[in-house]
Amino acid sequence: MKDLYDFDFGNFAGLDTTTLSKWERGISKPKIARQAGVIRYFQKLTGNALPCLEHCSIAEAEKMISASGMKHMVGKSRHLILNFPSGMMQSSEIMVHQLRHSKIMDDVIDINMDLDRDFNQNSTGLSRETFKKWALHPGSAFYVCEYKEQFFGLLFSLRLKQNVFQALMDFEKEERTLDANDFAAYNEEGNSYVTSFFALNEKAAALLFVRYFAYLIAHQNRIAEVGAATMMEDGKKLIENMHLTHYSSAEIKPGTKMHTYRETLSRLLAQENVVKMILSNRESPGK
Repeated sequence: MKDLYDFDFGNFAGLDTTTLSKWERGISKPKIARQAGVIRYFQKLTGNALPCLEHCSIAEAEKMISASGMKHMVGKSRHLILNFPSGMMQSSEIMVHQLRHSKIMDDVIDINMDLDRDFNQNSTGLSRETFKKWALHPGSAFYVCEYKEQFFGLLFSLRLKQNVFQALMDFEKEERTLDANDFAAYNEEGNSYVTSFFALNEKAAALLFVRYFAYLIAHQNRIAEVGAATMMEDGKKLIENMHLTHYSSAEIKPGTKMHTYRETLSRLLAQENVVKMILSNRESPGK
């Protein structure tokens, strides 16, 4: 208990041994602010981003994350999350899986290329062939949301070597120049770089982000940071809702700026509303 006082006195002032004992025995849980504080304490102690779930699989992590909490966190977006009716969509018929396992992979890549040209004003210069190579790479987390085998959304991210990620953040390297040599090896710590996101409705958007956060939790020992880049106002709002911090901006052509965002995985997963979202499917917190 003294260690918690010393680590964060303001948050743990008034904590007594009886309450701490109840936490340890699972009789009650701390409020979210204290849960986040405990996570930060054990992050410092162990070096892990989410110490209580360091051996969790993607499927196990996904079951813990609240889809309604994720929907609230992601928020609304005029261009990135559309309003296709979702009332009749049964959750059991909605699938989120790796793009390389999808029967409509080529169609989804074509959709993404159209979105890239529209959203980024033809500035990225990405070719379809390059993007398909990224999608097939075993280290990529390219998720597609389907309902009755119809496209409903996508969320694509690459796990890059840390120096490559840094070069993208600093505008010293362009996405279109990335190749397999820039991807982190299986046992190498890398950084997750989100390249694309789009959903036909809020339900699909929430499920895509549930899977992505489950991926981050399950791979926490191999991901140091999370980052993204955008030139869209909607994109900036969405990335900020994810709790990524603005890092840099650059004018990529007259009147058009690109913005990069990043955050360490430890800080991202210890945000109070992220902690609440991850733990909300469990019993309600106690004292």
